[in-house]
Amino acid sequence: MTARETGPVTQPVGPAAASRRRGSRVGVVVVAALAASFFAYDLYEAITNLVLVPQDVRYQNNEFFDEVGVDGLAASPPWAALVANVLLPVVAWVAALLVARRRPLWQVVLAFVAALALVGSVSLTITAYVLSI
Repeated sequence: MTARETGPVTQPVGPAAASRRRGSRVGVVVVAALAASFFAYDLYEAITNLVLVPQDVRYQNNEFFDEVGVDGLAASPPWAALVANVLLPVVAWVAALLVARRRPLWQVVLAFVAALALVGSVSLTITAYVLSI
């Protein structure tokens, strides 16, 4: 074999290759933006829970329970779970974007769908935990 046969294979660089890369980038941006809208909905729900759960009656009666002397009934909101629920969509979207970097479009879609499924399942689990306390 000659050096020419075993040398590195180069891709032709021209208008067609540049157009293909640009089209791929546009597809990735569209998929990331569409996924961001779904993640934004989960983030909105988490922020709503963060604001409204501490206003629940069972947490507002703590002062009354202290006055009456039944401290065992006093409860505090699960702040760690509520904050984790807010951070989860943001972290998952960024992680999916990092995993999908420089991948074909179908793998980008798969990464965002997997991250959205993860956020949905963990968010529902956290919500069920918060409501069960």
